[in-house]
Order: sequence, then C-alpha cells, then structure tokens
Amino acid sequence: MNRKILAFLFCFWLFGYNSLADEHNNEFNFADPGYQISFPKDHGPHKNFRIEWWYLTSNLKSESIENLGIQWTLFKSNLTPISRKKHNQLNGFWMAHSAITTDTLHYFEERFAREEGDQAGVKLDPFRAWIDNWSVTGDDRLETIQLESSGVDFAFSLKFSTKIKPVLQGNAGYSKKSETSAASHYYSQPFYNVEGWVTLNGERHVVEGVGWLDREWSSNLLNKSQLGWDWFSLHLNDGRKVMLFKVRHASGNYFLSGSWINQDGTKKLLNASEIELEETGYSTVKGRKIPTKWKISFLGRDGLTINTEALNIHSWMDTSFAYWEGPISFNGDLSGVGYLEMTGY
Repeated sequence: MNRKILAFLFCFWLFGYNSLADEHNNEFNFADPGYQISFPKDHGPHKNFRIEWWYLTSNLKSESIENLGIQWTLFKSNLTPISRKKHNQLNGFWMAHSAITTDTLHYFEERFAREEGDQAGVKLDPFRAWIDNWSVTGDDRLETIQLESSGVDFAFSLKFSTKIKPVLQGNAGYSKKSETSAASHYYSQPFYNVEGWVTLNGERHVVEGVGWLDREWSSNLLNKSQLGWDWFSLHLNDGRKVMLFKVRHASGNYFLSGSWINQDGTKKLLNASEIELEETGYSTVKGRKIPTKWKISFLGRDGLTINTEALNIHSWMDTSFAYWEGPISFNGDLSGVGYLEMTGY
C-alpha cells in the first residue's frame, strides 16, 4: 500500500468521515468516562481504538538562534476493529511528522509504516516509540526521555526531563470534544525541561528550553459536523501551564475547553464560560486564511488577557494531512511561549 493511499485513509479515519468506519463504530472501543488512566500502562499503545498519538513539542533557545521550536508526532490508526481483522490483512498503520521552526524557516518531514513488522511501533519496559530512525526512548515513567529525529535540512537530539507527574486532562483523563458524543482519553506532561542540539542546514546549535508531551486515543474524536480544532499549549514564565482548545463546527458554533495547571501539577478544568478565544490577526498561508494572532481571555481569573503571536506565520505542515503547527509567544497580563496547532483550514 503506497503513501498516498495510507494518507487518504488516515485523513478519513482521523475525522470519522468514512462510511466503513461508521459501520464498524460499535465494534471499536470508545473513550469511556469511567476509565481510570494508569501509568506506565497508558504510556503504551491501546488496542481497538481508531486513532492514537504520541506528541512532543519544545520551545527552545540557543546563543546563535534566539527562538525556535520543534514538533514530533507519532500517530497510530486502526482501519478495522479487532473483530473484523483477517490474517495478512492491513488493519492499521503508523504515520509520523517531524518539524523545526525558526522566525525565518520551517522544515518538516513525514513518514509512514504498516502495522506489521518492526519499522514502527511503541513498546514499554523500557519505553520506546519509533518509526525508521526517528525515536523517543526513556524510562517507563517518561520522567527522562531522549528524542532523535532528522530530515534533509535538519536534525535534533533532545533530552526531556521532569519529576512532576503527568496531568490528566478533562475529567480525570476523559476529554470531551463536543456537547454530545465526541471525546478522547487525554493526558499531558507539560513540565519538561529540555536540552540538547539541533542542526539546521549543516550547522549545529546547542539549545535549551521547555517541552510538552500530549497523549490521546479515541474512536470518536470529532463528530461529522465538526471541521477541525485550534489547540494551544502555553508555558507561562512563572512556571504555570495552560492548555486550551476550540473545536469548530460547520454551523459556526464551537466547543471550548482547557485546563489551568499550577507549578506543582495540580489542575483546574476550564469550561466555555471561563475562556474567550478571539482571532485578532490573519495571514495568507498556502492560499489559506489562517488566524495567526489570537486574544485569549480567562474570565474566571479576573479577566486576565493575553495576546499570542506566531514565531513564523508560514508554519504550514504541508503533509498528506495538512495543518498549521508552530511556536508562539504571548504577552499581556501573562507572558511566555507555547505551541499552536490549527487543523481543518
């Protein structure tokens, strides 16, 4: 099965538009509000879910480059539920994206692998997530992990470390994406310190900064009428963290959710009445109108307001499933750095 077919299938399974997936929906496992996430088990893969990912970002600095960011994501997609799987039939596949962004450049690469074989996978004891020569390795608590990735014009080798436990997003790890059925199991590790090196166009730079890990798995990530999402991970300069997302609806409505995370890892769930996301600036990227500046208001915290700005407006991931993903900075009542992902544009 070639790359274009895999990409086509992945896009349909990600957003739930495939009629065969609808037919099999009741045979996949759905996100369950009663499920209790536990570690290290849930750092590993999950059977019979339609989509799952291991996602890392880092906002970095060096003496030679003032600001840059990296993204690395490994996706797992199942095409049919376990009950429909036949011997030697393609049941799922892996896809990975790797990217590096500065204020003047944005490099990215994409890879695919079939489910069977050793080309890609995720294992525990010890933890290893890989596709080809790209990998994340470390202890099963993911307190210390090493990320290795490279492309034609870039490479990076980064150590992520923390002593704080992961944060369960949503309600104990059950994250709603709509007022009805769309949901995922979702946790984050937003407290990584990062150090290592990146190579850009043959020149190596020693870097350090902050990192963020997201883990999600679901069989009903979005409803059919939902178009995509705008997702923010924010590192406040005082050590607190914020996660926010807006899922856009074809009717023009949207679903808002997020979390306010204290320095010790304790979290407060933010609902739609406590958040305002306003698009304040647009850029034309690959012929698309993309909101690259945002105003975020935290209504439940005395109306604290921040304004975000993209490091590089041209952070378009022109992969088989295209989207915008890049580092941002923010200031106002709060300041810091983070990442913004926007899909469905």
